[in-house]
Amino acid sequence: MEKKTDIKKILKTMKTSPFVLGCGMEPGVGQGLPVLTVRGGRLCLMVPYLKYKKTGKPDATLVYPIMYTVTVTLPESAPVSFEDLRFESAFRLVDFTKPIGTFRHDAIKKYTKDEYFAMKDELLELYGRTADMLLYGDEYSERDDRRMRELLRLLTEPSLKPIYAVLDRDFFEKYMEA
Repeated sequence: MEKKTDIKKILKTMKTSPFVLGCGMEPGVGQGLPVLTVRGGRLCLMVPYLKYKKTGKPDATLVYPIMYTVTVTLPESAPVSFEDLRFESAFRLVDFTKPIGTFRHDAIKKYTKDEYFAMKDELLELYGRTADMLLYGDEYSERDDRRMRELLRLLTEPSLKPIYAVLDRDFFEKYMEA
């Protein structure tokens, strides 16, 4: 089966996209794990952006709340929206200047850097397969679905999960909620 939706490539392209660069995000924010969502009847990829701050200690990189999201259509990755969550009423009580967790959280500390990145690559491939199933009716097994849930639950920083729940309740309940 030919791979149609390459999420890893889309994420890489977004890093230099004129739309994303023109959003005026704070310097130093990076991409978090994306969300598959439906906007206006179209399948989209919502990409969260947040700050990480190294402390110089192993497994103690500070993780800050998701601050922005950029949403693009799939598969063509045309921009749909930019949101600065600091100005959204659902996040009015969030202090975006304070860390809410650390990387690497307990569940992933046992994995090497190579193992972590292999799992992340596998997860991004599963995002693409899910998108291809929704867009083109491609095959997608229960095993694929189970593995995507397993990887999202493992790799997502636990302190970010409440924010993901607000960003897209359906995605959160299907893939992140235990």
